[in-house]
Parts: sequence; structure tokens; C-alpha cells
Amino acid sequence: MAALRSGGGVEESFRQAHSALRRHYPAEKGFLEKLALHHPGLAAKMAAQHAEVLELALGAEEAVAAGQSSDMLSLARRFQALAQHNIIEEERDVFPLADRCFTSAEQEELERALAENA
Repeated sequence: MAALRSGGGVEESFRQAHSALRRHYPAEKGFLEKLALHHPGLAAKMAAQHAEVLELALGAEEAVAAGQSSDMLSLARRFQALAQHNIIEEERDVFPLADRCFTSAEQEELERALAENA
């Protein structure tokens, strides 16, 4: 989302990121359900972040449709910030925890499901 920082091509860049996350987040659902068996609070937090990112994206899409470019830019920036924050938390907290909690077979199954649905 470099376009958000530069101010150019924001709408197209945002739409590409939104499209990718609309596919990616549902693919993580099984992973988060499995994580919830070990750490329900963390799994719920990640799922809530996914929902909030997608809600911000819908708001930005609505702003585009209404011709409200200032609102769209603001919502797209929040979308970007929260999506990046989610990635950081997943890499820092969730994935290391999953390595400790899930068996090798479970990890392979989850990786396969993510690859199929990504």
C-alpha cells in the first residue's frame, strides 16, 4: 500500500489489498478455530482484527461510491495500519504459539487448507 504513503493510485492499490484479504482471512478461519482450542482469547482477538479490517474496507468502498475521496483515504489508511498490525501480531505471537501447540500433522493440514483457499 505504498500508494497510501505517496498519495497516488490509492484507490487501485487499496482495492487490490482488500481483494487479497477478502480471500485470505476466510482461509485462516480453520487455523483460528484450532488456535482457539489452546488460546481462545488470542484467536478471538485475531478474528476481531480480521473483521475490523474488512469493515474498514467496506467503509472505504462506500466512500468511493459516494465520491468522498477524503473519507476513502482516511479509511484506507486505517485499513492499512490495522492489516499491518495484524500481520505483525501473527508473526510475533500467533505463529510461534502455533508451532508449540500444534502437532506436525496439524500444521501440515492447516498449511494445506491455507494454500487451497488463498
